[in-house]
This record gives sequence, C-alpha cells and structure tokens, in this order.
Amino acid sequence: MARTVTSRRGFLGVAAAAVMATPGMLLAANRQEPGVEALHRPLLHVPAATSSGARVPITVEMTHPMEPDHYVTALEVVNLHDPVPVKGVFQFTPANGLACVAFQARVDEGQSTVTATADCGRHGRFTASAPITIAAGGGGCAGGTPPALRLEADEIRPPVIRIPRLVAEEPIRRGDIIDVQLKIKHPNRTGLAVRDGRFVQETEPFHLTEMEVVFGGERVSQFLLTAALSDSPFITFKLRATREADVRVTLTNTRGQRFTATHPLRPV
Repeated sequence: MARTVTSRRGFLGVAAAAVMATPGMLLAANRQEPGVEALHRPLLHVPAATSSGARVPITVEMTHPMEPDHYVTALEVVNLHDPVPVKGVFQFTPANGLACVAFQARVDEGQSTVTATADCGRHGRFTASAPITIAAGGGGCAGGTPPALRLEADEIRPPVIRIPRLVAEEPIRRGDIIDVQLKIKHPNRTGLAVRDGRFVQETEPFHLTEMEVVFGGERVSQFLLTAALSDSPFITFKLRATREADVRVTLTNTRGQRFTATHPLRPV
C-alpha cells in the first residue's frame, strides 16, 4: 500500500502553499477533467454565527475514493482573517478509507471566511469556503495565558480513543470505514493578546503540535496542529478496518511531551 507521510517541515510547506495559492492556480487545477470538481470539492461545515470564537466546530468531509494510486493526500483549514490563520493540516493515506476530519478551533471575532483545501495526488488542489461571524467579545486567537512550567495534575490527561460503532455494540466487518474519535485533555494557547487594537505576542505559545495515527504498525495519518486549536479538542477521523490490530494515536506538544492512546480493533 502506498503511503505519503512528510516531516513537520513538509507539513508547514503544504500549509504555507495553501495560504499563498491564488484563485487562478486553484481554478486551473480544477479544470482538468469533466466531473473532477464534483468529486474533489471538500464539504466544509462551520456555524454561520456563534458567540464563542474559542471553540468553533469545524468538519471537512469528502467522498473521494482512497485508492493507492489516487487519493486525497491532505486537507487543510485556514482563516486569513486571524493572526493564526492555519487551523490545521491533516494528511491521509488510503488506509483512512475517506479523507474526513472534525475538530474545534479558535476563530477571531468579526465576519470572516473559513477555507478548506483538499490536495489530490492526481488532480491537484480544490477548495471550499464558508462565511462565519464571531460575536464581539467572543474570544478567539487572543486570550488565555499558557500554563506555568509546572502543570496542575488535571490540566493534561492521557488521550482516550472512542469508536462509536463499538460503543453502540454494532459489529465492525473487515473493510468497513469507521469513525475514530479522540478525547483530549490539553490546553492550547496562542500566547497572543490584543493591545490598542493590535495582536501582541505576550507569552510563548503552548499547544499540541502533531497527532500521529498508527494502525497495525503502519502509519495511517499525521496531523499538524497549530496554536489555533481549541483547548481540549475532540478530534474525529476515518479508518478502514482491514484487519485485527491496535489503533495507536500519539500526540506531541510544544514542550516535546508525548501522550499515547491505544485501542484494539477486531473486525469480524
């Protein structure tokens, strides 16, 4: 099975390229074959308006097939209105079954646009956008200082993997594409504050930086997480249950700390 997993530097390059891409570049990529646009355009779900910018639910879904020679290699979510524009870069392999992700992020107050970009290894880049309005005083990228060097016992807890099909006692068959949820207890702070109407870096950011998913010893996904991630996010992704094996998720933060969760998967 083909895999495409890059380093953290490579992830940052993908995110930077997406932020800098012009509409003309995106349009050119989308004109390659009839029907390509409908297959590749991501479905982006965000609330039209909310009073809290500190925890905005974002879901990106795709129906694109995930074959070894033709699959969505990455999704990334940005909001150029914000001082931390990149909300996350999510890289996939065919072992995911579908390129989908749900998480919560910080979005700054005011009217802005959230954009999701899908990268197909064969056809290029495709985007979808959605407007969002965060009420004045609703928080977002500023606010909340990083925890002290010595954290309290309950500020960070090991992540927990939850598989809804198993919770509902529904059978999982070989080849099924299932949801995998990760419950996380970890603060994520930008270190930014607003002073005289401008963002100022008052303290060092403290947040989760990477999330790696391994199934049966094979790396399935690698997510780049930024300071725009909400505190204690709940992250959902897809996995193809091809065999009996353990699902292992490892999180890394800006201090180099690592946190791991493991869950057995036994399809029938």
